[in-house]
Parts: sequence; structure tokens; C-alpha cells
Amino acid sequence: MDELLPADSPRTDGLDQEYVGALVALDGELPPIVVHRASMRVVDGMHRLAAARSRGDRSISAFLLDVPEHSLFAVAVSLNIAHGKPLTHADRLAAAGRILRENPALSDRYVASVTALSPRTVSRVRRSTAEVAQSNTRIGLDGKRRPADLAGVAGGRQRAGELMLERPEASLREIARAAGISLGTAHDVKKRLLLGRDPVPEGRGGARAADRAGHTAEARVPGPRRPRRDPASPRESGELLERLRKDPALRLSQSGRFLLRCLAVHDVDGSVWARLATTVPPHCAEGVSKLARECADMWLRFAEQVDREARGGRTGQRSHTSA
Repeated sequence: MDELLPADSPRTDGLDQEYVGALVALDGELPPIVVHRASMRVVDGMHRLAAARSRGDRSISAFLLDVPEHSLFAVAVSLNIAHGKPLTHADRLAAAGRILRENPALSDRYVASVTALSPRTVSRVRRSTAEVAQSNTRIGLDGKRRPADLAGVAGGRQRAGELMLERPEASLREIARAAGISLGTAHDVKKRLLLGRDPVPEGRGGARAADRAGHTAEARVPGPRRPRRDPASPRESGELLERLRKDPALRLSQSGRFLLRCLAVHDVDGSVWARLATTVPPHCAEGVSKLARECADMWLRFAEQVDREARGGRTGQRSHTSA
């Protein structure tokens, strides 16, 4: 333990001695700390380390972390949010400001995923922190750089909307790549079009930003008008899944049982997903985000195909009845 360097802690008030005392009183081995292998600097667990030293322990269990040294602070923030003594709101705001000062190109969503703040709050921190340098690009959760100016973002959304109407068979990943936007933004554009809304939300560039990008307000992409469907509440979704489980057409066929198992995997309350998102380490965020969006994309395509099959079946039944 003598070889360990103190953490670059995101806690603005330092160690909580009362919390250290509570750890000292615990029987048995303390939970492992996290240490950066190359520098032997503590990343997470300074309270546990202080308690171990107070108890006279000669050693403490540790996970060794292999990440670039410049990422240690962000990792420390993420780990201290996920477990142990949680960071205060003030700690997380201060951490967001520091991360933005050190790397202003990181997107608001990226910093929000690390600090457990909302992207809107991170945006306010960015605007209120004078030391944050201005950058023309942003690095998203997928690690890619994209334009940060409103005209560029609005133009990318507008182009994505046009491509979705021109190439309905194209995947969202292809649309995002062609329009120069993130996959998450492509998902949002498609959702807005399905609801008959403008691809560019009000307050995110609007018509003036689109004009600067070479589009006029009259040239907006008209979204296909579809009946708006309000999202089901968790209780309604659970009841619907239970009814499907009792339906013999699904329950008594192999494909139906497989479909029910797939649907049951996602029968989780939204608050559980929200808490789960805060536990994803920053160095895993890109992979988790990518797979989650791919799953969402596959389910959306599946839902659209089910709707098409159902409409085709009803049309066939009407034609047969007329004959």
C-alpha cells in the first residue's frame, strides 16, 4: 500500500472522515479498490484505502486498470458515481467543468454519460465556464468527430430526413454516415418523421440554421403523417406481454415462444435502465451504446415488418371476401 499514489479525486471536499470511520468498523476484508497499473495511482477507493491504513492492514485487494493516463479523471468520476459513497451534485458539476476544460471537443452527451448529469445541464456548464475553449467539432459517444455549429447540425438532420424519404430501405447507420450525423441523431430524425414533425427540433438551429446550411424553411422535409401512438406505460406493457403469453397462437408454436422470450428480456422498468446506464464505465460506453442502438434499430425494423405483414394479411382477407 505504500507504493500507491493518491487519487486525482473528483470529491471537492476531500475525504469524509466519518465515512472512513464507518469502514474501519466493518468486519472482514474491505472491497477492492481500483488502481492504474502504469502509475500505481488510486482511481477509486481512497476511503477504503484510508480505512485499511487506519486498521493497520498491510495490504488491500485491488483491480488494476489499463487505460491512458489522461482518461483517469473521467474514469474516477464514473466509478465514484456507480457505487460506494456517491458524488454530490456539486462534485459532478465541478467534474463536468474540469472535463470540458481539459477536452472541450467532447460532446455534451459524452460528458453527461460520465458525470450522470443531463446533456442540458452539461451544456449550461459549458456556457458558464469561461476557461472552456471553443471547438468547431464535438466527439460523441461513438468516438467520432462531428460539426458543433448549429448550421452543420441542422443541415445534417435535414439531409438525413431527405435520405430517409429517398432511400427507405437504407439502414439508419448508412443514413447517419451519409448525412454526417451520429446514429443516435439519425434515430431521433426518423422518430420525428414518423410523428410528422420537422427533422430539426425548434431551438436547435431552426430555420435560420438550416438557411445557413443551404436550405430554406420552405424546403423542409415533410414527414410522413402517421397516427401518433403514445408510448405504453410499464404497467400497460406488462399487461400486454402477459396477454400475449396466454395466446395459444404464440404459446403453442416454437417461433411464438422464441418471440415471447425475446420480448420478456426487455420487460424492465425505465428507472432500472436509467440506473443501469450510470454504471457503464466510460471506456465501455461506446460499445454498449453501439449495441443498444443496433438492438433498437432491429426492433424498429421488426415492428415495421410486422405492421406490413398485418396490413398485407388484412388486404388479402378483404380481397378473398369480395371474391
